[in-house]
Amino acid sequence: MTGEWFGIFRNLALIFANLMLVKYFIFLLLAPIYRIQELIRRRRTESNAPSKPYLVSVVIPAWNEEVGVLKTVRTVLNNTYENVEIVIINDGSTDDTSGKVRAFIKLFRRLKVFHPWRRKRIKFIDYKRNGGKGKALNKGIENSTGEIVLTIDADSVLERNAIENLVRYYYDDKIDGVVGNVVVANSRSIIGITQKLEYMFGFYFKRSHAVMGAEYIFGGACASFRRKVFKKIGLYDEKNKTEDIEMTMRFRFHGYNCTYAEDVVCFTEGASDVVGLIRQRERWKKGRMDTFIKYRNMFFSTDKKHNKPLTFFVLPFALLSEFQLLLEPISIALLITYSFVALDFLSLAFGILFTFVLYLVNGIFSGKGINLKLLILFPFTWPFFYFLIWIEFVALIGSVTMVLKGQEIVWQKWDRKGI
Repeated sequence: MTGEWFGIFRNLALIFANLMLVKYFIFLLLAPIYRIQELIRRRRTESNAPSKPYLVSVVIPAWNEEVGVLKTVRTVLNNTYENVEIVIINDGSTDDTSGKVRAFIKLFRRLKVFHPWRRKRIKFIDYKRNGGKGKALNKGIENSTGEIVLTIDADSVLERNAIENLVRYYYDDKIDGVVGNVVVANSRSIIGITQKLEYMFGFYFKRSHAVMGAEYIFGGACASFRRKVFKKIGLYDEKNKTEDIEMTMRFRFHGYNCTYAEDVVCFTEGASDVVGLIRQRERWKKGRMDTFIKYRNMFFSTDKKHNKPLTFFVLPFALLSEFQLLLEPISIALLITYSFVALDFLSLAFGILFTFVLYLVNGIFSGKGINLKLLILFPFTWPFFYFLIWIEFVALIGSVTMVLKGQEIVWQKWDRKGI
């Protein structure tokens, strides 16, 4: 009987693994096309630049962000694009976020006459009672005036040309939302390196989503929309603790188009310890479950306004990957055990080879040239992904438990070190 159950488990694991291989194989084929597609878009739309540059409103929600918020603001001020307004929202912080921001604004107003920042302006909204990130974002949007609204986290910093690059995507009248390229900056620990690699590979595959027109997650660290979107479909859902996922799915549900901007780079601070990482993933998974349930009609939708690669491929595989995760940690452990007991390392070697291909493709096609350093790191870092699988597994169990118990999650907070 035990052998029979083991056989069923093994067959299920193989089915899921093969399906995931198909997905990643398609992504690997499509990803290199992204740059060609964006080059064609840029040449086609360059003449559409408005006579008066778009005003970009950069909305920065902050809750207990005294460590990094001023670095975030400075990187926006130092961006090469000039027509910018910054809206900072202090969402009931109990640290000195408010004091630091107010002192900086006073200094900014005195010095900006003599500084390249002079054409930019800052608004500060400060309230004492914490209302959650969704409320903070909505307050910022309501108090902003730009044609383009860019939201970034208060623990993130923008590359110097990020906003200028972002605006170019909006020269295409068909694009109403753009998600930037988020890079984990704190990579001096195993936790940091693991997240850095995970983000690198994950955002590389956003290229494939962009080629298919099937992006469906705009992370709050670097997301942007045309203002008209909020007028048509409303602001962020303040009751949803993964308001960014819900907003993007609502955006796609109403038939708006978007793309991924690899050259809009935003550095963010990842979780600094295992507990923080698990809580972050619980929040993501719980929010994704709630959102998938809310927009379940998008799965295999034939509605003309819905992107078919999104509804027939990307979304079903996203849901399928969660089911696979229930089997993956144990199946990999069994595979490793079997390989050493039976001295049959073919399956294990194939898994390692596939991971190497991911490193190789990223090293060749992403970034600003061939990244040989990534290939050198491969022998030492590929086992970190097994550690991440367990983190994701624990987070999935926790999020499913919350769904069954009707529990909600809160705007998380970990010990900030700063970028």
